[in-house]
Amino acid sequence: MTKRVKIENLSSELAKTLKDFAGATDDIVDQAVKETAKEAVQELKQAKPPGSGEYGDWKDYNKGWKITQTKTDKRYNRKATIHNATNYQLTHLLEKGHALVAGGRKRGNTRAFEHIAPVEEKAEERLMEKIKKGIKDA
Repeated sequence: MTKRVKIENLSSELAKTLKDFAGATDDIVDQAVKETAKEAVQELKQAKPPGSGEYGDWKDYNKGWKITQTKTDKRYNRKATIHNATNYQLTHLLEKGHALVAGGRKRGNTRAFEHIAPVEEKAEERLMEKIKKGIKDA
């Protein structure tokens, strides 16, 4: 789209165009954050790390994953927080392992089941791809 602008109106037209572009990118980022958070929650709900079956069923734990939408932070960054609403106490213990009551970390009893970090890494990559694609298509 070509538009003729007089030199005296150039700054106002440029400011208007940049404002329109900023609004479009805000919408793109908002949508990408929401979609990526939903995908990450679905992955976490399906998570069953290798070897975890011998320690019981993960159904109740996996049902608890939820998204809390946070509009912006102080720097106007879009945010979505993913957390386990029902078994939040277990997330760190399962991800990192833990010490025994008797002390120490004996073999097999405190094994870590990494299931959050891999999903987080994939979600970060997907989010960046979606934002780049959305801005490119806009």
